[in-house]
Amino acid sequence: MQQVAGIRKEVITKTNANFSVIGPGVAGRKVAVAKYTVPVNTALAIPNGTQMVMKLADSAGAEISRDSYVYLYVKRSGFDGEEFFAKVPYTAFHDLTLADQRNDRYKDKTRLFFAVPGKSVQLGPGDELQIWVESPDAVDFTNAATLFELEALTKRV
Repeated sequence: MQQVAGIRKEVITKTNANFSVIGPGVAGRKVAVAKYTVPVNTALAIPNGTQMVMKLADSAGAEISRDSYVYLYVKRSGFDGEEFFAKVPYTAFHDLTLADQRNDRYKDKTRLFFAVPGKSVQLGPGDELQIWVESPDAVDFTNAATLFELEALTKRV
């Protein structure tokens, strides 16, 4: 990602202060499991084609099934409901190690592409990026084996 004056790259991870776990996954159901809330005085943009790194585990620390899907939604501050913007098959992430996912040779397999055309998804202060998972296994974002990283651009507003 190219840096522009006033804009910086941020990697959204589960260790970020604005990241929180909504609840445990439920085997066989699509449920919201985690969210990132955009801080006050900040705007966030998630570019189409941005890099994702994931290793998702259940409560025992075992990796979830390759047949799982990760969905990304935006919940706008002050509005009911969520806006869907991506469905990501977990297969590519399951088949690659974390080192492979960060390796330029394999990055194209783990890029985030939106379900609807657009250059980026824009989020304002108080908006939430929600992570939903549908899997035969119950994903556990509180487990140390679960890793989630998503590149974004931020700026002060």
